[in-house]
Amino acid sequence: MNKSGYHQRKLRKQQLLEEIQQQRQLIAAYSRNWLEVAQPYDKCWQTLVAFKPYVAIGSGLALLYGLRHPRQVYRWSRHIINMLGIIKIVRNTLYKN
Repeated sequence: MNKSGYHQRKLRKQQLLEEIQQQRQLIAAYSRNWLEVAQPYDKCWQTLVAFKPYVAIGSGLALLYGLRHPRQVYRWSRHIINMLGIIKIVRNTLYKN
């Protein structure tokens, strides 16, 4: 084995190790940045997940009420759909200007 080939391989190995170290540092910096950016969304998601049992209980009660009083639930659903339509029209009108 000649010395120049060994020396070139050793230099190449050192260059690759330095490149890997730089990539690891970049990944660490990007992951910290990602965690900072995603933190508000994580908090919102955790808040929503905390209300999961209450939503399950509330939907069950609404279903039972709907089975006992279908006309009122139908009327309420129409009112809610109409209100959402009005909100959409107002929002589109305000943002159009």
